[in-house]
Amino acid sequence: MRQNLEYKQPLRFSKAVGRGLVIATSLFLVACQSSNFGVSGTQNDQQNNTPRVLSANPKGDVFGQGTVRVALLLPKSAAGNGAAVANEIRNGALLAMSDFGNKTLQLVIKDTAGQASSAQGVANEAVLEGSSAIIGPLFSGSVSAASGITQPANVTMFAFSTDTSVAKRGVYLISFTPQGDTKRMITFAASKGRRSVLALLPNNAEGALRESVLKKVAATSGMVVSVVKYDRNAESIRSAIGASSSQLEGADSIYIPDGGPVPGIMLSTMKELGLSIKGKQVLGSGNWETVKLSDRSLSGALYPKRDISNFTAFAQRYQTTYNSKPGVQAALGYDAVTLVSELVRQNGAKRAFSSSVIENRRGFTGTNGLFRLLSNGTTERGLAIYQINNGREQLVSPAPKTFSRSGS
Repeated sequence: MRQNLEYKQPLRFSKAVGRGLVIATSLFLVACQSSNFGVSGTQNDQQNNTPRVLSANPKGDVFGQGTVRVALLLPKSAAGNGAAVANEIRNGALLAMSDFGNKTLQLVIKDTAGQASSAQGVANEAVLEGSSAIIGPLFSGSVSAASGITQPANVTMFAFSTDTSVAKRGVYLISFTPQGDTKRMITFAASKGRRSVLALLPNNAEGALRESVLKKVAATSGMVVSVVKYDRNAESIRSAIGASSSQLEGADSIYIPDGGPVPGIMLSTMKELGLSIKGKQVLGSGNWETVKLSDRSLSGALYPKRDISNFTAFAQRYQTTYNSKPGVQAALGYDAVTLVSELVRQNGAKRAFSSSVIENRRGFTGTNGLFRLLSNGTTERGLAIYQINNGREQLVSPAPKTFSRSGS
């Protein structure tokens, strides 16, 4: 996923910090009950101990009066929908600054224009200006380029890309990844006795990632997996459905991770071609937040989704403030700034961005639910499972409230 939008407990906040706003919007970010989150440092612990000298006039839009400077790198002037997503992330970030960050952080928003070279340039600018951490960028190419500056400077990055090939310790992806929801969906299906899956996967990088995880999970669960690939056009989809008839007959589940109109088109095509799906469980992915729940062909389907128990209150505030409905990216912007603010407040500027603190095994709870940052730079998230019934989503398996002690 390059240069296009990529998907695609608890120490409580002090009453003084929340000033009532936290109560109104729920406990948006909860961390573990000690200043180092219950994780001991090691000799290899990456720490941000170098004093940061703040330049007098940082370039960009500046918010907050804190003594710790953090840069937010966004494709504000990018072509396509990149700029729209950048605006959502910005709005969410500024709500978090209002709630938690204004007295702790100085947030400097810089434009990457959606280009890797520009992202590298503004990352270098941020480091020279004394930023202790970087939030963003959005696109994988920009993350890779910017991390070439931030890693040697020992400046931690919290990026929004879903391309796990650019993740590493010190370059953490706080987004939702295809691997995470594939694992949750297939593990749940196996727990319900499903043993044979036909996976209809897009012929791209995301499809390859899902296939890899699908086969690993299936192998440990005793499931049989058949994979059919397609390109994202009507002719290829129809051809793939026709070619899958023998695998479909022997499958008890159909995995369709693409979102939007694709699942409905596929299921309707099966019916047109005389292929029966009676008794077969349809399985989706986090991309299904974009499907039409009223599509009758999706009735009974299962899919994983972020925990929205905190998001609802956040969405109401966002709507009131910006007169628009927020998406998942707005909540990620909120959570990223809140996380950074709380790491600084609880641990001090020198200790805040050490790997032992960031990689807290118990995790954090944000507007998008439970999550924890892993040593390989990826994020594990607590996801719920929903079923579509009568045009509505019904919770069938809630998201976990805590993580096990070991990472995944």
